[in-house]
Amino acid sequence: MRIFIFVFCCFLTFVCYAEDKNYRPIIGIVAETLTNRTIISKYGSTYVAASYVKFAESAGARVVLVKNNEKRDYYVKLFNSLNGLILPGGGVKNLLQSPYGKTAKIFFDLSIEGMDKAGDHFPILGICLGFQLLTQLPIKKDIMRHGSDSENLAIPLKFTPDMGKGRLFNVHTTPRSVLEALSEHNTTFNNHVHSVSQKNFTKVGLEKFYRVLSVNNDRQGIEFLSTIEAYDYPIYGTQWHPEKNLFEWNTSKDYNIPHSFHATAVAQYVADFLVNEARKSTHRFSSEEDASKYLVYNYQPVYTGDISSFEQIYFLDP
Repeated sequence: MRIFIFVFCCFLTFVCYAEDKNYRPIIGIVAETLTNRTIISKYGSTYVAASYVKFAESAGARVVLVKNNEKRDYYVKLFNSLNGLILPGGGVKNLLQSPYGKTAKIFFDLSIEGMDKAGDHFPILGICLGFQLLTQLPIKKDIMRHGSDSENLAIPLKFTPDMGKGRLFNVHTTPRSVLEALSEHNTTFNNHVHSVSQKNFTKVGLEKFYRVLSVNNDRQGIEFLSTIEAYDYPIYGTQWHPEKNLFEWNTSKDYNIPHSFHATAVAQYVADFLVNEARKSTHRFSSEEDASKYLVYNYQPVYTGDISSFEQIYFLDP
């Protein structure tokens, strides 16, 4: 009898846990629009690098490519159907006024509103340019960014004391091997020309919204913020590129992207963390048929490794 009760209790625990999780998460990735004509323009003007798609898929999520310049109803529908969002890196001027920035703002606002009103969990991860955009969205203005000699730079993170309170990285929940890889090896790849300083971050009050988990220094010794997370919302930012460690090789340029065991373990950890956050979201498409209209499978990636810094790119308007 005792064995039966134990097994039954375990079954109930499993059922309750399973009901609290979404095991078919779908993550959106915001597209970017080319502002200048380049060699890849012949394929289209709106794009998502395939490495971000593979990054989410590698941890067990499906992906939707989120278009720009659509009506608000389109974004509200996707917000209510998706389980998280990636703001990818790239090159955009005037972030907040760009199509990329305007699209991100809608999701950012809906994520905060949903959490405040009903505890609705919708994670957002901003990478590189997305990180910088996340520092602008809470204050609705362009935080002063300074020049940064951080292109093609693989370095370890310098954790702050607040890392001990973090969710993305934490001494109690993050595997020790991952923390050592992050802090002792050149596992984080930076490729940015602008950075956010602690001074400018604090000047506009962002320290009240975000916890700073790590900082770094560029080649000139200038410090910049490298990992942040919102205190009260599942919103995370990395100035560095976890997706590149796994999926970018840059045969057309001499990039120093790390592909070591430590580097790929770090990247996979971040992907797993994001998708596990997405599993906490209860958003759903109305049906699998409805979801199939939006999934990335409707697009074919183009090989661009010989003409760009991305191995493959999805173009949304070929």
